[in-house]
Amino acid sequence: MRKWIGCTAWFCVVALASAQEAMTPASNATMQTPAQHAVQDATPEPAQPERKPEAQAALPAVSPEPAHQPVETVEPATPLQAPQTVTVKGSSDASPPRVRFTAYRDSYETAKKVWEVSRGNVVMALRLIPAKVSGTIDDVRVALQGNGAPVSVRVTEGGVFVVPINDEIAAQDGVFLVNKGRGELTASMVIQPAVAREAWTLERVAHVLRDARLAVRAITPWYKRWFSSEVKSLAFCAPERGSALQLKDGEQLIATLPMSEAAVNDINQPVYCKMFDGEDKYPGQYRLVMPDEASVLIL
Repeated sequence: MRKWIGCTAWFCVVALASAQEAMTPASNATMQTPAQHAVQDATPEPAQPERKPEAQAALPAVSPEPAHQPVETVEPATPLQAPQTVTVKGSSDASPPRVRFTAYRDSYETAKKVWEVSRGNVVMALRLIPAKVSGTIDDVRVALQGNGAPVSVRVTEGGVFVVPINDEIAAQDGVFLVNKGRGELTASMVIQPAVAREAWTLERVAHVLRDARLAVRAITPWYKRWFSSEVKSLAFCAPERGSALQLKDGEQLIATLPMSEAAVNDINQPVYCKMFDGEDKYPGQYRLVMPDEASVLIL
């Protein structure tokens, strides 16, 4: 249509009407997004010329290349969809983190001090807690954002995530984002061991206990030390009573240690543990093999 140079008045009117009628099926075939249903339902039949202005109002939304329109209009690319974040499909259950939760710098400085003092044996984590009784953290998501796109932060069951150490984002006054409303969450600090499950020996237990005590002391202001609790033990814990920890020298089984002492984990759930205070009688090279469902806590 746009290449015609001249025509008679009668011929232009007939050709323009024919072109509009030819484009109407194409526009009905391509506009299938939920946001455009109202326009599609209001599009008149070609036999009703008195309502054609509504059809013409919808024409600017038609892409010059209809074959590519569904891909470009259903899910527009946004900076929040980083490779490690959740792709949004229009469901509130999969909403990405967009709400500012807290500044990153304070957590960054504490996490970095814990890491340096403990020589990488201990990390700082934050436990997310609902601020209201009716609140939930089952579907909570967390991201860290500086000047660039948000970086997804892994949240474990119970709403606990390890504070990442990112010098660049800290210099940019980064923030933690959550997929909850303002005021719906609070947080408490947790200290966790950073040792692989298969790397535990009695010697490593003693080192982690010593480093955890140093780290807690380093991040506790002097005027609060009289009131703060000290690290007492390293505990291998299971959610149910009856589990046991295996003590091995190489592949030889030395002893089976019941996990029977009651405690609570980082999210205040009851667990049953075998606790070590760093003064154990077994040789340091003995390995500790825990059940699959077990976890290691600093108590």
